[in-house]
Amino acid sequence: MISLNFNKDNNKINLKANVCSNDILKNYMDFDYFTGLCKDGCPHYNLSYTCPPNSPKFTDYTKDYDYSLVIAMYMEIDKDQTINDIHPYLRRVLSNLLIPLEKEINGLLTDGGRCRYCESCTYIDNLPCRYPDKIRFSMEAMGIDLDKVCKDILNHSIVWDNNKNSYCTVLGSVNFNDLPDDKIEKILLSLVNSI
Repeated sequence: MISLNFNKDNNKINLKANVCSNDILKNYMDFDYFTGLCKDGCPHYNLSYTCPPNSPKFTDYTKDYDYSLVIAMYMEIDKDQTINDIHPYLRRVLSNLLIPLEKEINGLLTDGGRCRYCESCTYIDNLPCRYPDKIRFSMEAMGIDLDKVCKDILNHSIVWDNNKNSYCTVLGSVNFNDLPDDKIEKILLSLVNSI
């Protein structure tokens, strides 16, 4: 397990990361259940190339990779803020780490939530994606139970009640094949210092 704390924009951000076999992560997949939750409750369902029902199963997306570096970033929510204030910011910070990390370890990332490259996705107009080389999917869109992954793989709990949140958590990963754990930690330290 890798644990780091760093400051960005005068915010104290915590990071937990752990390498996990994709054979283990696939046990956290319930594709029909989690994409069903998207269908029943998400306003972005079927409005982009990266959201269900257009997202692949985790096992299909990661079939060429043996491992995932699962990463949670979290920070406290001040009394004058809400999770809706913190979540988009923290998601950008995580994405700014995952994108260069994907290149550095020759991997394939999963980001949290929906794609945000365009204001409106070309999918709804039946046109090709403007950025097909940037299409990535979230773990939850591919059927992964984020709550259980966080608890079991990272020893961290996600708080879902907006009224009781004292911190906000975002989750992502980079899938890869072979890399020593000590090298991963050095790469993470280097990238965290540059974001």
